[in-house]
Amino acid sequence: MPHAADNRTLKHGCIVMASGVGARFGGNKLMAELCDAPLVGHVVRATDDLFSRRVVVARHADVAALCETLGAQVILHDEPCRNDTVRLGMEAMDGCDTVTFVQGDQPLIRPASIAALLRAAERDAAGAVKRDAAGRGVADVAGCDAVGAALADTAEDYAMGLDAVKCDVDAAAGCDAAESDVAGAAKHDAVGYNAAVSSVARIWRTSFDGVPGAPVLFPSWAFDELRSLPRGKGGGFVAKTHAECVRTIEVSSEWELFDVDTRDDLERLQTHVARCGSAGLPR
Repeated sequence: MPHAADNRTLKHGCIVMASGVGARFGGNKLMAELCDAPLVGHVVRATDDLFSRRVVVARHADVAALCETLGAQVILHDEPCRNDTVRLGMEAMDGCDTVTFVQGDQPLIRPASIAALLRAAERDAAGAVKRDAAGRGVADVAGCDAVGAALADTAEDYAMGLDAVKCDVDAAAGCDAAESDVAGAAKHDAVGYNAAVSSVARIWRTSFDGVPGAPVLFPSWAFDELRSLPRGKGGGFVAKTHAECVRTIEVSSEWELFDVDTRDDLERLQTHVARCGSAGLPR
């Protein structure tokens, strides 16, 4: 079956965040094993064949060595803060239209859920705001037609086999969708957005039961902000700053977004996988 990210027109980049010090875990949690493979190994495999560029940003030599054996480009560093990790990853994303941040401690994230983010960005670009001669935005899809288009795209996702991943279309409810998109475009202008450079208007992130999480996809209009984050901040800072531009993709299970911070977390994850068998692992 074709992958949801096939036939893409955008150049998608991926940064795997693998620089945690593991203070709450009591060591390098990313090399802790789940089903005979390190946590970060599951994450790297989940991103295989989805991106034009992919980089793992790591501070541990063993994490770097593992990810290189799995075919990933690695940036090994000793910078102190989360914003440093983001900046280093962004340095490898030249030429990308989007960048998706994937957490190295979420081993059950499904490739289909990551691909759904990319597909959402592709739809976003296809219906992007165009610039007229006066420099004003004209929406491709206007009025109540936006509702039908959004629902049709969601149905197409199911038809292509993404039966466990559904697109959150709350922003397309009623006739307000076009107004919301135009307002978002105006906000982008205020922060330097240029549709000729970035045709993706929205930040896309995964969620479960309405609660947003990671991975998160950012369009290129957010890149400068990602490169210059306040000390200690990550991509979530940019997503909160532009909350009106954020849309979500609902994933199939809370376990996809479950991140391992402590040894108790790892035991919970191991128990879940043992109970579910192979069905508990990402596919």
